[in-house]
Amino acid sequence: MAGWDRAQRKTERFRCPGPGVFQCALTGLVFVTTQEAELLYNIVQWDGSLLQSAGRMAAGPLYDIRCSEEAAVCQLHLPHCEIIDAPLPDGLLSVVHITDDGMSILEPLEITDSHVVVNVPHLSVFGLGWNVVKRLWTKPVSGQVLLFLGHLTPETERQKLNVLLLPRNIPLSTVSAQYHQSRNIQVPSTCRLIKDQSYTVHCPQAVTIQPKKADFELEFGPNYHPTFEIRLPVNTPEVTLIVQDEGQSVWEHDVDMIGKVLIHLIQQKTTELWSYEDNRYQAAKSAIGASLVKIRRDFTS
Repeated sequence: MAGWDRAQRKTERFRCPGPGVFQCALTGLVFVTTQEAELLYNIVQWDGSLLQSAGRMAAGPLYDIRCSEEAAVCQLHLPHCEIIDAPLPDGLLSVVHITDDGMSILEPLEITDSHVVVNVPHLSVFGLGWNVVKRLWTKPVSGQVLLFLGHLTPETERQKLNVLLLPRNIPLSTVSAQYHQSRNIQVPSTCRLIKDQSYTVHCPQAVTIQPKKADFELEFGPNYHPTFEIRLPVNTPEVTLIVQDEGQSVWEHDVDMIGKVLIHLIQQKTTELWSYEDNRYQAAKSAIGASLVKIRRDFTS
């Protein structure tokens, strides 16, 4: 098919037991079905040049959707990231439909506070597109701040916290699959972000924060890179994170670092360290063991 790349990505499986309206809890996709069917879908790569030729820009992930019954799905609701505090300009959001014959633009039946609704003649590849002329890019989108706690670094006794600034219609499950060796720290994630605006993250407990600032890009996968990397001492119990836009806070939260996530991570790394005989790792092992004892004591007292 033109315009997308079917790489090996995380595939969701969803079974509709019969006619009705069904929402996937992981992606937010809504399917209106006329009969029982099994759906398989995953996020694939947008072709920027194909969108540009149609005067469009990606406004959400591009989904390759397949179904066991060809005509089972008659309507699709795709999550968007617009903040609807006023009527949207006509033609701003549309549904991009890609098949073997090329790309077509489908006009929505309805745009709700969270979804774009469209009738679908058959399933293939669907995604949301913005009209680049009608979108006011200084207007914020609904975004999310995702946190992933990485492995300990034995030599430095540091742990890495990845901070991702993303549009809200990117599924957490998809991002988590890419960071499967890290642990997602669940926090209230909603914020407002502006395309190409520079943001900084502040954390008083950090040893280092990289980069100093970063522009928010409206990227919709299938790869999701950290916006910021924060290095913290291994025994940090809590951190305060502030995301700022030119000095003004757009998101702030006190993040609890000592809980099941960190205990599991310390246990995992302690086990790994014990497999090393090199003396360089013994000091780190002792420090991690002492932290684990203290955590267990705090949880059992």
